[in-house]
Amino acid sequence: MAQAMERSIDATARGMLNGLTDVKNDWKAESVDAAPIDTSNLRQQIAAEVFTEGDSTGVEITANATRGSRRFNYAYYIHEEDAGGANVNGEKKFLDKPALDNKEKWADWIEREIESELRRAGW
Repeated sequence: MAQAMERSIDATARGMLNGLTDVKNDWKAESVDAAPIDTSNLRQQIAAEVFTEGDSTGVEITANATRGSRRFNYAYYIHEEDAGGANVNGEKKFLDKPALDNKEKWADWIEREIESELRRAGW
């Protein structure tokens, strides 16, 4: 029984990591597609990663596109300050909107990956 429990812990961790990696890839792709079109710098500077630190596990996505000699972060400006107004030709909340639109789908993906790994481990 102890061996089965150990396998289930490892399988759950693998499934969680697989699911979070799928979420990370989808979130980044959808954010890139939704981001305002500029010189393509903004879209190229969107990054996502899976983190596992202690008891915390999740996906983090960021955009840090800068312009000018003073390194003005226009990704933040567009996303948080709503300063683009009508001049922004894309989704201003290009990081948030995909998460809001897909949270249920992504939760299902993670659940399926965990279930799949548990079945492989004999459950």
